[in-house]
Amino acid sequence: MAIENQIKIYKQAAAFAAEHIACRPDLQTGQEFPADLWRKMGESCLFKIGITENYGGIGGGYLDLLKAGEAFVRSGYNLGFAVSWLFQQIIAHYVVGSFGTAQQRRKYLRAAAEGKTTFSFAVSEPQRGASPKTLTTSARKKDASYCLNGEKTYLTNGPIANVFIVVAVTDDSTPLKSFTAFIVPRDTQGLTVTPPMPLNFLKPSPHGGIQLNNCLIEQKSILGKKGNAWQDIVVPLGEIEDVVMMGPVLGGMAAQLDLLTAAIRGNSTSADRVLQGEWGALNAFWQTLQTIAHEAAGMLDRSGDSPLPLGITFARLAAEFHTNIAQLSERWKIPVPSHYTYLQRDMELLETLQKKRLQIRQEKIGAALLKA
Repeated sequence: MAIENQIKIYKQAAAFAAEHIACRPDLQTGQEFPADLWRKMGESCLFKIGITENYGGIGGGYLDLLKAGEAFVRSGYNLGFAVSWLFQQIIAHYVVGSFGTAQQRRKYLRAAAEGKTTFSFAVSEPQRGASPKTLTTSARKKDASYCLNGEKTYLTNGPIANVFIVVAVTDDSTPLKSFTAFIVPRDTQGLTVTPPMPLNFLKPSPHGGIQLNNCLIEQKSILGKKGNAWQDIVVPLGEIEDVVMMGPVLGGMAAQLDLLTAAIRGNSTSADRVLQGEWGALNAFWQTLQTIAHEAAGMLDRSGDSPLPLGITFARLAAEFHTNIAQLSERWKIPVPSHYTYLQRDMELLETLQKKRLQIRQEKIGAALLKA
């Protein structure tokens, strides 16, 4: 994507968030998903970023998604909406864009670019999480179709999705199960969408679940190679999600810095050299995190080395940033607005979830190194 188009889309994301998101305090407190804003985002071409021009998109990559998310949250002060928006585009860009057949891409990507199709990626199960050892949702061959049975939960955008990508067991005859991904439209007989989960964070991002009761899916609905979904789709998608979601976190940090800067300027302590030094260090910290995030996304775009080491470093430094900014605002008695408080809450939660995933990956790296 040309530089001028990149700058244009970042500005569009920031302008949309400033006009439609920042002025809506109800987004942080209500339970209803703002379908009107979702439609407006489609009309504003904000779902086109990660989709190729062949299917109505603008051909952006992971770095473009990250930077757009950063601009969106910095101007809109809302992390949850950005999570739903970016996760939709990650699925379109990587899952459907990389593994869909020509027919599947034609059917779903152009509609996704226009904001008329919303995806949800269904892996986690109640009481089982997302561990491949414990997942039980199955897809059994039945004539020329597959019969899906099971339940999925904690699905980002689940309550509003009209297309689910369901990861199911297609072979459990060996200790290492084989998983296959299926495209399952919302109106498929036997699929029931459960009520939204009443979560008190990352609002208004909707999360929910689905139940699959003898869902018959044609073989042409398989996404990618049969039996390879875990290694081809699920594992890489987790790494991609961790990197792209650095964008909203960066935007949230920048928004916090902007909000506190405005508060400090109106306070007599702004001339204190100690405060100035601490504030300068905090801003340098943010710029370092931004450099790490942009490089990690660039590595994904180049399909080179794994950005996992950068992801681990980003998560650790982000946690330190939030500790430092909280201590600074408290020590200098800087009044914080509600936007700041909501951002702090959601970013801490997002980091906790990411930390759990990264801990598993760190342990695998450490085990391999020590074994060697």
